[in-house]
Amino acid sequence: MDRNWQALWAYLYRHRRQYIIGIVAVAIANALALLPFYFIRLVIDGLTARIEGGSAAAITLTQIGWYAAGIAISALLSGALMLVMRRQIIVASREIEYEVRRDLFAHLQTLDQAYFGRARTGDLMNRLTGDLGSVRELLGFGAWQVVNIAASFATSLAVMFSLSWQLTLVVLALLPIIVGALFVLARMIHARHTAVQEQNSLIAAKAQENFSGARVVKGYAMESRELEDYRAMNLELLRRNIQLTKVDGPLRSFTSLLLGLAFGLVLLVGGRQILQGSGEFTVGMFVQFVGTLDRLAWPMMMVGWITSVNQRGLASWRRLVELFNARPEVGRVPDEAQTLPVRGELELKGVSLRYGDTAVLKDIDLHVPAGTFLGITGPTGSGKTSLAALLTRLVDPTEGQVLLDGRDLRAIPTTQLREVLGVVPQEPFLFSDTLANNITFGLEHEQLPVIPTGVSVLDVSPPPELPQNPDQAQVLRAAELAGLAGDVEGFPEGYGTLLGERGVTLSGGQRQRTAIARAIAREPRVLILDDSLSAVDTETERQIIDGLREVSRGRTVILIAHRISTLRHADTIAVLDEGRLVEQGSHAELLALGGHYAELDRLQQLSSEIEEDTGQATASGATLAGGRA
Repeated sequence: MDRNWQALWAYLYRHRRQYIIGIVAVAIANALALLPFYFIRLVIDGLTARIEGGSAAAITLTQIGWYAAGIAISALLSGALMLVMRRQIIVASREIEYEVRRDLFAHLQTLDQAYFGRARTGDLMNRLTGDLGSVRELLGFGAWQVVNIAASFATSLAVMFSLSWQLTLVVLALLPIIVGALFVLARMIHARHTAVQEQNSLIAAKAQENFSGARVVKGYAMESRELEDYRAMNLELLRRNIQLTKVDGPLRSFTSLLLGLAFGLVLLVGGRQILQGSGEFTVGMFVQFVGTLDRLAWPMMMVGWITSVNQRGLASWRRLVELFNARPEVGRVPDEAQTLPVRGELELKGVSLRYGDTAVLKDIDLHVPAGTFLGITGPTGSGKTSLAALLTRLVDPTEGQVLLDGRDLRAIPTTQLREVLGVVPQEPFLFSDTLANNITFGLEHEQLPVIPTGVSVLDVSPPPELPQNPDQAQVLRAAELAGLAGDVEGFPEGYGTLLGERGVTLSGGQRQRTAIARAIAREPRVLILDDSLSAVDTETERQIIDGLREVSRGRTVILIAHRISTLRHADTIAVLDEGRLVEQGSHAELLALGGHYAELDRLQQLSSEIEEDTGQATASGATLAGGRA
């Protein structure tokens, strides 16, 4: 079995009981649905015998009443069994949809930064919604109709053979034509549906980027260009959908045409049998045959549609399997039963890092004792952020080792490593939630109940409301240390203020400070801040640094910054240039050295003086202009 279908079979096997009950119910329902034609045959033949022979014993009113009751009972039982089938197969498809979405989301959580750097958010969203919906249709309505069609053909053909094998062969002569057409068109539907879904992903990604980057689009007045690009993408989607419809629509029409041809041939051949026969093939049998064939009308017309539904589902499942098959570049280490205490000592031994053929870090040796406040600086492109990615194991070194308390990060369970790290990225991300919930995001929350495998979602009570976040005292302290508390006093709902998407309602500096508060609230053994003070003013920066110095007691703090003023109070400062560690020492030692660090400090002071002079000149000009006025 193809590996793609092995994964799907695992979900189906888990719900085998529901599918088996549904299949049995469909088979019996189809057999019962043919009984009315049998009762009609008995009535017609009985009435014919009475009319032709004049025998009062041919059929009685009581018998007709029993036959009518039989028709009603068989229809009632058939309908009840179809309801049982829907309760089993359709519910199973919904439960499998839930399980696939749950497992797929859990798998995506294991992937690393490199994968999400390549993947498009819109494409992932489309696969989790549109493609998963097509798979549910395949496993629900598609599976039901496949079984229904198979059962209809099996029971109907058995009855038709028992009535007239000659007429049945006439009908069967048309089946190879139907099967051949379905085979050819099914392959075309599969390929064209995949193309449609790929274009849907591109459109979703385009919309997501425009919504997230609305400020940039409007700031550059690019609305017209973006509208034109979106229109062109939608036209391409329209073209692909039309191509799909060209093979999807004729399929059902072709099936209907063959069905009409079958009825015509049956009428011609069957009528001749009755007129020239010896009485073995009666009018009642002919009516039963035509009624049974009519029962095949809907399944035969559904063959085309179900072929389309199933091919769409299979194409979408292949796209979901692509996500399941994705693997992180940074390997995960299984959790250990025992968690070792962490002091916070970090060391890089001969570390080099390459992205493809580009070397971004070269032969770095750096020792950070536990409890040290380390500053890292250097010009743009010197490798500061790449060094932070190594310390948090977002990437692994191409050469050398990164050690925490003497253990290679690659040997530490990923969950345990994340628990001792507090990270503030260069571009902080905030959730569309309250400010308090964003700050306490990294803390332990009460977990919502998980539905066990094999338990129907219908048998589980609705989940409670999302639990409240941890102690608010942690929120207040973290916000105070991050220099955010003063700003929160002016918010309409305080810490309960709901932030916009990605924290868009906050300023750049407020977003950075919220991210710092989130990291501080965890009370990590190692706190890493990657240029996270770039959007705050000098006074706020001083408050945050004072808070970090308080946090750093007993912890290892690594502060990556471009501004020298941010690092002057660090215990040790490491200077990077073109991916190499060129200097290391305290602020005073590096200034006295007169090297790269001293040059950076001189250039930044000169830039500050020029800005101050420009500001004073602008203010003086405004004053003079006001005086003249």
